[in-house]
Amino acid sequence: MAEKAGGAGEAMAARHPLPEKMLLSVEYPGYVGDADKAVLTLGGSRRLGRSAVAGSGAPVELRYRYNDLSSHPINGQTVPTQNLLIKVTRRVKRTQGPDGAVRRECVHSDARVVAVLDRTVRFRRLADFQYIASDNDMVARLSRLGRTLDVDEIKRLGASDPFEVAVDAATGYLPAPFLDHRGWPAQYQSVGGEAAHSEAEAEARRRRELARQGFNVACIKYQDTEVPTAPTPAASKDGESIPAELLQRAQRILDECPVVSRSVMETLLPPGECGGRKASAIMPMLAYLMYNGPWRNCWIRLGYDPRTDPGSCKYQVLDIRYATGNPSSLSASRAHQSRRYSGGSGQAHGDSARDRTHVYDAEAAHSRATGIFQFMHVEVQPLRDLIDYSNGRRQTPCEYSGWLQPSVMRTMRTKLKTLKRMSGSARQEDSQQTLAVDYGELDRLIAADREAEEAELASEQMLSARDGFAASGGQQLLPQAVRERVEARVDQSMRALRMQDGDGTSDESGGEFGIFDDDDDDDDDDGGDDDDE
Repeated sequence: MAEKAGGAGEAMAARHPLPEKMLLSVEYPGYVGDADKAVLTLGGSRRLGRSAVAGSGAPVELRYRYNDLSSHPINGQTVPTQNLLIKVTRRVKRTQGPDGAVRRECVHSDARVVAVLDRTVRFRRLADFQYIASDNDMVARLSRLGRTLDVDEIKRLGASDPFEVAVDAATGYLPAPFLDHRGWPAQYQSVGGEAAHSEAEAEARRRRELARQGFNVACIKYQDTEVPTAPTPAASKDGESIPAELLQRAQRILDECPVVSRSVMETLLPPGECGGRKASAIMPMLAYLMYNGPWRNCWIRLGYDPRTDPGSCKYQVLDIRYATGNPSSLSASRAHQSRRYSGGSGQAHGDSARDRTHVYDAEAAHSRATGIFQFMHVEVQPLRDLIDYSNGRRQTPCEYSGWLQPSVMRTMRTKLKTLKRMSGSARQEDSQQTLAVDYGELDRLIAADREAEEAELASEQMLSARDGFAASGGQQLLPQAVRERVEARVDQSMRALRMQDGDGTSDESGGEFGIFDDDDDDDDDDGGDDDDE
């Protein structure tokens, strides 16, 4: 029964208990004309129950040709869901008009929940390709004979040696499809979204991540306005057992370079020289981490905010990943990196290979090195020129590109993709020509970015000024510079809109929008805030 809300007099929605029936949902990758045959393609109801309902974790195999063992299986995954199966009933009244046409009118509709779909089988792999084995394929023949149980033919097949027969390379002779569970005929870069987990699973996963982190480091997001100025209480308690000379050594590194990547710090403070302690156990006393933004995965000195220092652009990170790694390549985020800081270990490693694993140069690009590199360690010349391009700097940083304009960062990533596709010989001979930057086009993109940045700054200043205006009770005028800036933006936007409508005329003032109208019905008349412009 619907209930009435007290005082408001509005009817609340009817509440019904959820049914106890639990059903399994299958997101079938195809049109289902016969439900029984669709279940057979999934291995039958009994096998489907063992794979999906029992929670064994085994994949659910879908074979479009369920009578053919050579049918390539499409593997599905059973994930927990919280969906509802709703049955909708519509009652339609049919009437025949004077002209003989039948009119249908819905006179009643009803919807009710009939079951809860607590598990769903999803197929996230390609379903538009199949293998068809040749009639002469030994495995295919053996599978057919296994179904017919022709003993004599099986003996004759076993007496012959298939390896003595000359195999035509043009036929391919791929592995038996029922032994190949790969769902992709080629490499694809797209990655499907993860299944939703319950709150308990999400909390357990968060605890596991914190356990792997192992130390009580102060962490913030890029959007946070304040930066930590002191270690967390738990880190301070853990730091009581750290020798003072180790803390002084780490402090000297941060005094020279306030933002250091975690991999470089692990090399500057090796466990062998720190009494078995890792840098991740020492640094929470002196630095904090950012989850996201241009300085993620870097130790940042306590009290230092790179978002307020334009010089911190050189400390930003460039994440380089390859879809297929080279086993012989060096990983900048894992390799023992070393750099001679004056406050570091004081050991010079010469020109050894390990001394430059944190540097992204032509050799690192050639060896397909992956990891997180800081801008100051990038030595590939086209990328270095983009980082040092003075026209590509912002007035204020942003989360995507930091102190660089977004168009500059996008250009860098485009050049990185080109560098990844280039062969080893091309990197040596044609890299400079291929990676050349069209600075004329880049300047045009930078101008658009700068215009958007100025508009954003003007909006922020206007909102800040209006907040001050409201806080002062109407006793403070908006700054003239802010008014002029926003009025110019309004005029520009109106001109663009009128040009799109085919009218070249535009207003000379944005005052008609009432953006800075000082007369407010809610304010008293004794404020004296009239503007005579």
